Amino acid sequence: MSVAVRQGAGRHARPAPSSRTDGPDGGRGRRLRLAARGRRELWLLVLPAAAFFAVFLVYPLVFGAHMSTTDYGTRTFITGEAPFVGTANFAEVLAGGRVGTAIRNTLVITVGSVSLQLVLGLAIALLFDRRFPGSRWMPTLLLIPWLIPTVVVALTWRWLLQGDGAVNQVLALVGVNGSAWLASSGTALGAVVVVSVWGGLPFWATILGAALKQVPREQIEAAQLDGAGAFKRLVHIVVPGIWPVVSVLVILGIVHTLKIVDLVLVLTGGGPADGTVTLGLLAYQSAFQLFRFGEGAAYGMLLLGVTVVIALLYAWLTGRREKEQFG
Repeated sequence: MSVAVRQGAGRHARPAPSSRTDGPDGGRGRRLRLAARGRRELWLLVLPAAAFFAVFLVYPLVFGAHMSTTDYGTRTFITGEAPFVGTANFAEVLAGGRVGTAIRNTLVITVGSVSLQLVLGLAIALLFDRRFPGSRWMPTLLLIPWLIPTVVVALTWRWLLQGDGAVNQVLALVGVNGSAWLASSGTALGAVVVVSVWGGLPFWATILGAALKQVPREQIEAAQLDGAGAFKRLVHIVVPGIWPVVSVLVILGIVHTLKIVDLVLVLTGGGPADGTVTLGLLAYQSAFQLFRFGEGAAYGMLLLGVTVVIALLYAWLTGRREKEQFG
């Protein structure tokens, strides 16, 4: 009887309904649908950033390149006409004789500022990495110069560096005769570098200090037990450990300093005798003081070219160093 019941149950049993996703074809279709949905979500997330990039970076860059090849002036705002002049704007700015001086000053300010900020910032970060009274709250005070607007910084330092300013008054107390630092062609460019370093040093020290926290203490202690001195530990352990952060800081510092305008404009106005003029300042003067927007755009394109060359050179040197280090 039990056999008959089982046979009857077998005859009346219905197979379970198969899902459309069962089997290799159904599973593959479900995976494809999930992948397509993931791509749509990815594009939805990327689209705002891409739109921002296109509107605020690509379009101004393309429009600036176009403007540098046209006779774009004040009448263009009324008539809407900007005749095409080809390379005439570049020929005009190159014939002026100020481009060579501006490129030299721009490179001196950039290399000097970035190098000093890196060295001094790392020294300050290493100092505050030690434990001593005040090591917790003093880095906060260090950020104050970086929070002050650049124009205020420039105005303050212009007063300090005058012939009868506070700097010369302090030097007179120790028997040193100062000069009008911003009015002398021999000291004005160095003064601009010093002020630029003073304004950006807190940012470098803060970022490098945070990077030092990520260096494994075990490696430093092991190297110290093996007899490695402070310099060897710095070169072989600390610097390689924070190198990615250093690379980003150097790139940001170069880009920021190459286009410096407001600091030089307020401190010296490019003087004396073009001793501190930069490409960014020439672009500003041509566009917003002389209203020769085409020539200003040409200066901007030259500055872009210098920036690209320096960035590519630094990227090549960094890649070569990493290849030699990691193989």
